[in-house]
Amino acid sequence: MVACVAIALTAVGAGAAPRHPARSHAITLHAQPNPITAGDPVVIFGRLFGRVRSGRLVVLFERAALRRGGFVPVQATRTDSTGAYEFTRADGVVLTNRAWYAASAGAVSRTVLERVQAAVSLSVTGPGGVSEPNGSVLQTGRKYVYTFAGAVSPARAGAGVSLQRQGAGSGNGWATIGRGTVASDGSYSIPHVFVIPSSQNGDATVRVLLRNDVRNIDSPSDSLSYEIEQTQNPSLTINAGSNPIVEGGSDTVSGVDAAGAGQLLTLDARDYHHSFGAIATTTSGPGGSYSFNVTPIYNTAYQVVASAPPKRQTGSTGATGSTGSTGSTGSTGSTGATGSTGATGSTGTTGTTARKRSAVLFIGVADALTAKASATTVNQGQSVMFTGSVVPDRTGHVIYLQRENAAGDAWHIIGSATIGANSSYTITQSFFEPGAEVVRVKIPGGPDNQGAASVPFTITVNPISPAALVPAGG
Repeated sequence: MVACVAIALTAVGAGAAPRHPARSHAITLHAQPNPITAGDPVVIFGRLFGRVRSGRLVVLFERAALRRGGFVPVQATRTDSTGAYEFTRADGVVLTNRAWYAASAGAVSRTVLERVQAAVSLSVTGPGGVSEPNGSVLQTGRKYVYTFAGAVSPARAGAGVSLQRQGAGSGNGWATIGRGTVASDGSYSIPHVFVIPSSQNGDATVRVLLRNDVRNIDSPSDSLSYEIEQTQNPSLTINAGSNPIVEGGSDTVSGVDAAGAGQLLTLDARDYHHSFGAIATTTSGPGGSYSFNVTPIYNTAYQVVASAPPKRQTGSTGATGSTGSTGSTGSTGSTGATGSTGATGSTGTTGTTARKRSAVLFIGVADALTAKASATTVNQGQSVMFTGSVVPDRTGHVIYLQRENAAGDAWHIIGSATIGANSSYTITQSFFEPGAEVVRVKIPGGPDNQGAASVPFTITVNPISPAALVPAGG
């Protein structure tokens, strides 16, 4: 390989990409996939055209972001009998934006820009350093400081990162709620106190975003979904049996009224589409315990309201009867009439007095996602269609195809689509690196529901000849 590169330097030279002078040969170049996440493999291929194209030396030139100087040769190979050639930039090699061109037999290909996202990891810890994995319940208030931390690769000391919370609408927008700075080792840490519970803003989905610069394009972490709740009212607690649940499932809202048994309790509910309203009533049992069965379709906030025992008002006093008139004087005076009796006062109405409310409980409802792959074994360059549907209706929402990294501890986006009519989707993705790829379909959370991910698919990619890999026309 070193000898080949040395020959190429002599024949073609390093530095800026040369112009395309008229000559007897022409060469094409393709790079797939594009864009990638830092460290992903890239396959570069093309074809040399001309009268003598078999066995010709092809040199790949590269200019990486921030590298001093111009293009330098990085790999060399020879064409097959059809003039086709192929290079593979292995896992862990391509970390920043860069440009490539190929040269052979005096011909120079077009220059291709490879766009590269940085790899951004994200984990969350709460008070006392307790881990808060995806789906956890977080609390509002100054006593509850959560730390969003991770690492950026390649490291970018001094770069800004933004903690973002998914917004309303179709759920495709993001609002910045915190900021941090990348350290020299690539790490970052963003402390944050939540003020707005999930129910008031429709979502609890967060991510960290590294903004683009010359080295990398916009680079988001994977998104995490949480239930963000108010702190408990100790005199009237409220809890969920399961949280989150999958759309179509049921749950139990329960707690304890410190006033004990026999208390009248009302369950209020609110989702993204409706304001708070009563949906059920019950009476507390032994020890003040209570429970309600619920079947939410969307992310829903619940609150229990207790009412004081009924009180009777005292009836009003009846009026005093009038005094009979005095009899007239005659030979014998007649007796005066008897005065009438006053009416009896009416009984007071029964009254109820609002006494206390529980905290707001948020129950996250994850989308029900189906996914299938058109094939799990394909040849290099062949496309796989990932199809399925989402319940409830998420028409217009973005949905992703994600690849698991080589370490098996993180996922990043390699393809996307918009959910169409009937809440169905199709993501078409081509695979170029020979070997096994582990991928999954994921819909991030939105104002209606929490996100969901499919089971992983292992896609086996069989190598083919460079001649078969080159598309029609070169």
